[in-house]
Amino acid sequence: MRAINIPRDGLPVTTARDMARDDSISGRFTLKTEVVVIGSGAGGSMVAWELARAGRQVLVVEAGPYHPSSAFTEHLGDTMTEIYREQAAQLNSTADVLFPEGACVGGSTVIGACVMQQPPDSVFRRWSEELGLKNLAPQVIKPLFDEVGREQYVHLNEAHEINTTAHKVIQGCERMGFSWKPVSRNVRQCALTGHCLAGCPSDRKMSALVTHLPWAVGHGARVMADTEVTRVLIRNGRAYGVEAVVRDPRTRQKVADLRIDAEVVVAAGGAIQTPLLLQRSEIPDASGQLGKNLAVQPFVQVLARFREELHGFRGALVGVEIDEFIETDGYMFFSALAEPEQLMIQGNQGAGPDHINFMKSYKHLAGLNAFAIDEGRGEVKWKGSHTDGRKVISWNPSRAEFEKLKHGASLASRVFFAAGAEEVYLPSFQRLSAPSVFDLDARLDEITYGVRGMYSLRINSFSSHGTCRMGVDRYHAVTNARGEVYDVKGLFVADASLLPEPMASAPHWTVQTLAKQVAQGIHARGQELFLKG
Repeated sequence: MRAINIPRDGLPVTTARDMARDDSISGRFTLKTEVVVIGSGAGGSMVAWELARAGRQVLVVEAGPYHPSSAFTEHLGDTMTEIYREQAAQLNSTADVLFPEGACVGGSTVIGACVMQQPPDSVFRRWSEELGLKNLAPQVIKPLFDEVGREQYVHLNEAHEINTTAHKVIQGCERMGFSWKPVSRNVRQCALTGHCLAGCPSDRKMSALVTHLPWAVGHGARVMADTEVTRVLIRNGRAYGVEAVVRDPRTRQKVADLRIDAEVVVAAGGAIQTPLLLQRSEIPDASGQLGKNLAVQPFVQVLARFREELHGFRGALVGVEIDEFIETDGYMFFSALAEPEQLMIQGNQGAGPDHINFMKSYKHLAGLNAFAIDEGRGEVKWKGSHTDGRKVISWNPSRAEFEKLKHGASLASRVFFAAGAEEVYLPSFQRLSAPSVFDLDARLDEITYGVRGMYSLRINSFSSHGTCRMGVDRYHAVTNARGEVYDVKGLFVADASLLPEPMASAPHWTVQTLAKQVAQGIHARGQELFLKG
């Protein structure tokens, strides 16, 4: 199929403003397509590209606004306000665990830290041999990982990409005897400005804005922003389209109601939004697992102050990882110094004189994020009607998970002290710090589990997964091995919610690989799924 040229300065995205100016739209309208993809992030953009280049009519609908790369200012506060879900304040039901998420064309790939990890073969062998998911056997899935890696320019950080924060982690690891390595990232000729979480204005981050979405558009796919799908339409056990609401992203006023008739529906909104959509749609769920098994890869950030000026916010945001404990304990550690706005949301900066003193020390700080694999006991639930309800994210650490996170903070602190830190700031709501390694254990003892672990550790999650897990038994899984929802033909899932169990790897690369597999499976079943075959 001949590729279609696209504009150099951004994608031809249809926005709420465009629809408001269209005189042919009067409150409600209908579109038709072969495939409608809900969500434009890692999974949705991959599905759109794979099916568009295979010759299918594809329409991508995104609830968030469209921000071309030229609109990014590298000021995180601006980005949080404009394209983070709920202005970066998406929280669990007890409002003490933060779930940052992109809500824009390109999804979380636009505001992600570019970390690309491939799970070890042992994970895929377990999923294939013990869970029966033969499509995830290493010999089947690894070639797809390689394909995605080439598309995303995945590479190990080179020496010039490793900043001073990362070098402090390296120094500490060398003295502690911990294994470390450069992080793999999906960046092409990184400009090293350190503002990955604010969006990349130079198109060097290989987000969906730069790769799979424009490639899909080049093959005829259409993209609509500001369009929130409220439910999937199902008749006689088959998906036949979706209903959506178009809203002005500034005023939140409704521009129009929309129905999209489609032969295949692909939900790719992520592990929080996809189960909510399927619950609103009242899909059959014999397993009772829809929205459950939420794994969050919880992490805490340890900050360390050094005597010398580090300017650790310059260079690649994430430089190195500590891989000493991944396979034995499920711990991941990534060097990264959070930006001031991010620390402010977490409550680290204080107020008044405390805030001034903290900011004066910012150029002396280094950061290390300590991740722990969790038990996957969380749940995402939609309460109320499909139009007026609300989401509830239920996840609080068990005592075992809490102790894992606390131990991770301890290890991160010791790495920094080994590198010569003068003080380490612990990730607790009590604003505790340790002036030396000899005071560390006593300070950590002050962080107690309390009431179900609430308001103890400052916990974040960038990597939710598992809420529509795939499996070979319809009574234990939401989708089959092809990503198709049990009992709803033509309805597929292609995002992190597919992952069958908690894992200790950043999921971005895995999500794109699974989405590629789902899309190729849809194409292979063309005669069954599409009227034209």
